[in-house]
Amino acid sequence: MIQETFKNRALIRFPRLNFLKLKGLPKLIGFCHEDYTVEFSTLTILEIENCPELKESIHNSTSKDIPTHGVLFNNKKITISHLRNAKRIWYSQFHMNSFSMLKELTIKKCDLLLNIFPPFLLGVFQRLEKLIVADCASLEEVFQIQVQGLDIEETYEVSSQLREVNLVRLPKLKHVWTNYREGNISFENLQIVSILECWSLKSLFPFSIAKDLQQLERLAIDKCGLEEIVSKNAEVSNEQEIWLAFNQLSFLLLGHLPYLTCFYPGMHRTTWPTLKKLRIYNCGRIKIFGHEESQIGQSLFLIEKVIPQLEEVSLRLRDIAMISDAQRFYNLEGLEVVSCNFNELASFKSDACEDKDMIITIPKIKKLKLNAVNNIRHIWKQGSPLDHICASLECLELWQCGNLNNLGLELSFSKNLTTLDVFKCNKMLELITSSKARSLVCLVTMRIRECEMMREIIASDENDTSYEIVFRALKHLELHCLQSLTSFCSGNYTLRFPSLEELTLSLCPKMKNFNQGELITPKLNNRRSTTTDFKGRWDGDIKAT
Repeated sequence: MIQETFKNRALIRFPRLNFLKLKGLPKLIGFCHEDYTVEFSTLTILEIENCPELKESIHNSTSKDIPTHGVLFNNKKITISHLRNAKRIWYSQFHMNSFSMLKELTIKKCDLLLNIFPPFLLGVFQRLEKLIVADCASLEEVFQIQVQGLDIEETYEVSSQLREVNLVRLPKLKHVWTNYREGNISFENLQIVSILECWSLKSLFPFSIAKDLQQLERLAIDKCGLEEIVSKNAEVSNEQEIWLAFNQLSFLLLGHLPYLTCFYPGMHRTTWPTLKKLRIYNCGRIKIFGHEESQIGQSLFLIEKVIPQLEEVSLRLRDIAMISDAQRFYNLEGLEVVSCNFNELASFKSDACEDKDMIITIPKIKKLKLNAVNNIRHIWKQGSPLDHICASLECLELWQCGNLNNLGLELSFSKNLTTLDVFKCNKMLELITSSKARSLVCLVTMRIRECEMMREIIASDENDTSYEIVFRALKHLELHCLQSLTSFCSGNYTLRFPSLEELTLSLCPKMKNFNQGELITPKLNNRRSTTTDFKGRWDGDIKAT
């Protein structure tokens, strides 16, 4: 530490300090007296945690008499958390170069904060690249661009380098950016925006921000009160059409947005030329798909423009019905069906598709996920179009399919399958029969979890004359919270797992033994991997589990 005096004022320098952490200091009210200026010229990481009396985290004297050489911090990363009584993070104004090296800022559990960036500090933090704000109970604004009676745009020119914004559990958040006229403030470098559990947020982007999001690659909004994604441009009449281009956006998630009614509240067109992954669920008030001949602005996407380029899609019943008679999913590799009432995937019927087969318009896919498809009882049946469609299937996930009896997989389904994940399928008594289990020659990972009635994984097939089942490629096997499971296989078969490296058995209280016949697991025995009994403890003898 070096202390200098200049005109009866003190400048304190820490020329070699590169890491500073203040944690668990219940009586700390500040770093130093306000008559001092502190300079950290080599500090790269600053962490402040659980200092409840700290009212203002970082203070800078505004005196021009102190020769700070325009630099206060040299931080690359600042983390501030558990400041329960701090009403603001930054005190007064800083020199424009005070945080010239700061790349990442994380603020968590600061319950009295109302905003993160006051207007006159936007230029100070314009080189910030990543922002994380979570669990701040009173936060209303992130970027406070305007204050009553002031107009920062006329004073500052700010070109933010911000690339990533993550906002999580901010119950009173009203604005990420306050609305402002088009001016000298730009966030055109944004690439990733993720918003979770912000129920007071009604709109995400002001139009003046949204029009310049040419670099945005990922947008995820889940469990929020949004009514619109982009707010109205006050300078445009209701009859004037606007264009919004998201030329780099490849991933879009809109989930649990019960109040979302539109993308933009006016006449508009959007373009999504690189959109590959689309996940939309529980957004009941917004129309997802429409046709080019329909009215402008009525739907989020035009079927003819977006559907052919998608590689992964997660949709609900009415959206699937809307696109079932449209162009093919030429590039689709992954399909998730959420909260639908299909009896069979191969015989989907609705007014929208005039009783046509839903899945028949989909090419060969590699990943299929059924989530809360409650009426389906069988995945496959004789003559199903799925026989061709799922011939290249590599990953099958079945979650919360309440009436599903078993997989019923045929060779066409299972010969390329590498991942099988079954979760909360509560009427499933067994997973698969012994004869069909032999077709899982490429299976690498199997997870079976929380299926209340499942008694065994492999059931004996009456017509099966073989006495050996080999899972040649299986490396990871997890059986978790299966309250009725008595064994992996009750038949007198030899089970071979030549590649098995990890076996997890947990919360299976009725499981007395793994199988009746011989069990061969050469790699598991050698590696003593994570084999556990139902009490969660290591048990070297799997047979005696």
